Amino acid sequence: MITSWRFGIVLVLGALGCGSRSSKGAASPPTCRNDAGDTVEVGARTGVEGAKTGVKTGVEGVKTFGSATAGLVEGGSDEAKERWKEGSAQTKQTAKSGGAETKREADIPRCK
Repeated sequence: MITSWRFGIVLVLGALGCGSRSSKGAASPPTCRNDAGDTVEVGARTGVEGAKTGVKTGVEGVKTFGSATAGLVEGGSDEAKERWKEGSAQTKQTAKSGGAETKREADIPRCK
């Protein structure tokens, strides 16, 4: 039987997969913001990228929690602490790379 947290992870990963498939046909971002329409597009792209980052970071956090809990059961508190530190570093890396991607989407200058 699937536990509820595993079901949640599967559900989130499935949603990420659907989102990435639908964005393949999306147009490339503008090189500069010429009018209000471009600004709205940049804002929308930034929001989507921020949401993706939040979901990916959340999934990493859930995996970290699960791994630390398993470590507690398998090897006690020392094992749990070690797994937590490893997972925490991975979660932090995921958040940083997602943040950089979000910033890249937002840093489109106004046309001159």
